[in-house]
Amino acid sequence: MSVTIKQKAHNLLRLPEEVNECNRQLGLPILGDVEMKLRNLALWILISGIIMTGICTSLAQAGGLYIYELGNPSDTGYAGAGLAARAEDAGTVFTNPAGMTRFKESTFQAGLTPLYIHAPFNPDENTTVEGSDGDTNLFFAGANFAYIHPVSDNFKLGVSLGNYFGLALDWGDHWVGRFKSTNVALLAPQLQPTAAYKVNDWLSIGAGAGLTLGYLKDEAKVKSRIPGKGDGSFEFSDTDFAVQGNFGIMFEPSEGTRIGVRYLMETDLDFEENIDFSNVGPIFDRVPELNLGMKMPQSIMAGVYHRINDQWAILGSVGWEEWSRFGRVNVDLTGTEPSTTIDAGFDDTWHIGVGAEYQCNPKLMLTAGFSYDSSMMDSDTRPINLPLGDMYRYAAGVKYRKSNDVTLGGGLSFLWMGDLEVKQAGNAKEGFVSGQYDNLCLTFLSFYVQW
Repeated sequence: MSVTIKQKAHNLLRLPEEVNECNRQLGLPILGDVEMKLRNLALWILISGIIMTGICTSLAQAGGLYIYELGNPSDTGYAGAGLAARAEDAGTVFTNPAGMTRFKESTFQAGLTPLYIHAPFNPDENTTVEGSDGDTNLFFAGANFAYIHPVSDNFKLGVSLGNYFGLALDWGDHWVGRFKSTNVALLAPQLQPTAAYKVNDWLSIGAGAGLTLGYLKDEAKVKSRIPGKGDGSFEFSDTDFAVQGNFGIMFEPSEGTRIGVRYLMETDLDFEENIDFSNVGPIFDRVPELNLGMKMPQSIMAGVYHRINDQWAILGSVGWEEWSRFGRVNVDLTGTEPSTTIDAGFDDTWHIGVGAEYQCNPKLMLTAGFSYDSSMMDSDTRPINLPLGDMYRYAAGVKYRKSNDVTLGGGLSFLWMGDLEVKQAGNAKEGFVSGQYDNLCLTFLSFYVQW
């Protein structure tokens, strides 16, 4: 569910050229009972989302990738289609900073996106490790906040807070792949201040600096080197700070048509810490500090928005992400001392998406979208602890204008990856694992508030 509040409202929900026409004076509006309740609702959604995100650090963003639904909750109802060109809410602070120039008034957005991941692993006859299948079925949530502040007619400032990148899975301590990983979490919450400038009637530019706090935690079992002992374990965790550049440009060649391009810079996250071993043997007491490096890859997303008439608008997008530069963060214990594998042989990925908006009446709008993202890996390069493949998104959303100042809405997105084969993982000392993840899918349900 979403909320949009404006002092001046037009007859339609859609915020294309209408945003530029708003004449509300800067400052806080005088809110009635309904508006105050909705503001309290927005605050509750934001706080509860932050709490849920905090206590579910081991269950956070699944799959090491950029997640459209968690970058801007309103994109859930579009499957990410046209995200660089929509600029209809404060989420544009992240999806394309140049879109902020379309807002004449201060605008806030707070969002909560619950997520369910279904990832059951089915080992085959070539698996030599005893243990459970390691089904991973998890619920968790992500939270977002964005704000746009007009300084002048042409210059806008903004800020956003969210976590759109990372991976986390928890298989338990007894599954067949426990010697590769039992619990892995890679998070990168980001606070992004932004600025945008309207060059002329058809061109706007924008930029942001994503202040990123990277967090990595990796746990696994280890065959004990002590005779008669059971499995040992290791744990590695660390944090790192980085800055990711976010640059956007927006063209408006005609009324009702927008073309947007957003570029995210490559960013390095370096994790340095000693591994904490338990019940393994004295040889690991002298392990030196490890330096695990990985990259948040550069990304280019282009989108188009076109309003056909008062009822229909269509959207489209194409994109590219350089996942071939992504270093797989994993600890390898095949020898007497740990080491890391950096080059996982991943591929760059491509995105294509299409979407539509339908204005049922002056108060109600429906949205829909479909997108496809190619896989960064195949069965030969797929790590058992990073189950990713071709991604097919199917989405629908709704927006409802409660009053002249308030709009409610929400989105549902289903991400399908299907059966993902893992050919082999492990080593001769601890055993081998192979099989596949069956019917892997994710479901997103977004609620967001804008005022």
